[in-house]
Amino acid sequence: MIATLMAILAAATLAGPFGEATADATPAGDYIRVTVQVAIDPAYQADYVVVYLLNPEGQETFPLGPLADGRFSGDFTILPFNRAVVFEVGREGDFVQSEVVSLLDLGIEPELLQTTFGTSPPEEDSGRWGWLALAAGSLAGAALLGFFLIPKPTPKPAAPLVDPEGDETVVVEEEGA
Repeated sequence: MIATLMAILAAATLAGPFGEATADATPAGDYIRVTVQVAIDPAYQADYVVVYLLNPEGQETFPLGPLADGRFSGDFTILPFNRAVVFEVGREGDFVQSEVVSLLDLGIEPELLQTTFGTSPPEEDSGRWGWLALAAGSLAGAALLGFFLIPKPTPKPAAPLVDPEGDETVVVEEEGA
């Protein structure tokens, strides 16, 4: 009962000869198996109904088969990404396309799709590493700056070994000898 109510609330109503459209998905390994249904006004007398799944790489087209009371359905397996969906209904010399909806709009649960519209998994907190790198860089910069800016003692000139008054050599005794 609750699942039926949720499916009705999640259905998209399309304009033109299109009525209510729904989709359901089940996991199939790395893919999902999608079942799409759309209602078509029986007065339109459709020769064919297809669904286009649009994605950045292009589009995929899947035919839909007739069910009872003006509904069409189809099953297909796709990678689990949210995509734009357009229905097309046609007859000899004429066709009509629906407005663009997404798989989420048609009722597929966000947990089954890898999408930016749903919640994303929590990411590892990398902020601490950034602060640690900033602190280490600051310390290295301060140490380098200190090395170049702190004055260094200059050596005093050595005492001459020659007597300034004459020609006698002065012997300097080393300390500790």
